Amino acid sequence: MEHHKWWQLTTLLFVSIMFQSSLVKTNDIESLEDSLCKQVNKERENPITGLFYNISLPSNYTGIKARVVRLRTSSFYQRGINYSLFNIPPHIVPLPNRKRMAILFENFGNWSSHYFNVPNYTMVAPVFGFVAYTSSGNDFLDNEKMNLVIKGKPILINFHYVRVQEKNDTPICVKLSDNDGGILGFRSMTKDYACEAYGSGHYTLVVPISEESYIKSQSKRFTQWWIVGFVIGFVGLVILVLILVNLVKAAKRKKIKNLENNSENGEPFDTFWIGDTKLPLASMIRTQPVLEND
Repeated sequence: MEHHKWWQLTTLLFVSIMFQSSLVKTNDIESLEDSLCKQVNKERENPITGLFYNISLPSNYTGIKARVVRLRTSSFYQRGINYSLFNIPPHIVPLPNRKRMAILFENFGNWSSHYFNVPNYTMVAPVFGFVAYTSSGNDFLDNEKMNLVIKGKPILINFHYVRVQEKNDTPICVKLSDNDGGILGFRSMTKDYACEAYGSGHYTLVVPISEESYIKSQSKRFTQWWIVGFVIGFVGLVILVLILVNLVKAAKRKKIKNLENNSENGEPFDTFWIGDTKLPLASMIRTQPVLEND
């Protein structure tokens, strides 16, 4: 029974490692945002228009920050909104046309490279995002996303936390995909550490990866895969040993069973037990001594 439990445990561990190592991106941005919307609707009923609310996140997402605000679409069109790093000017049309809307602001912090990937570039700032949703009834956020149609000035995103190591490196603005965390497009900065956005989404600053950094990243990736390969090989070896042990035990039990069947079909013997094993016992007949005549 104990070996059976070990077998289940090692098999589960092996499958888990194989599954995780086979995926480049195990996380989906849309699924995360869907969870955020559900959390907001659960925590905040009858939200106050114009008031920003923090979104509670599980402890395993420490580092990600998210806030949400509910607005009247007419007020949003006339005044726009300024929040932290985001400067959304007036005269932006949210579609579809609804009486109320809500905007989700995100800062992925140290989770940026976990959710997003820009090949041949290094992210030098966190990924910031904003997504507009319809808002109706008591629900803070509906499942329906809104498009922001910009007819005048673009949205401005200011990056205050930039890590540029080389003086000659000029960061480039990049818009990232919500589906796979890849690239949607590049754009030069309009002013220092600021990006123009022509729609909702996720944005960050990147610099081309240097040859030295590329070699380091490849070496790190090789080390990671070597460790994964070693763990998979070790777990596979443990599973193989357990399989062989179980096969040997099964063969031994079958042999003892055959001996018991043969003993039952032949001359009857007494039996005795050693642990969980039943063995035949032959009665001992001592030869009687014979006296010889001199």
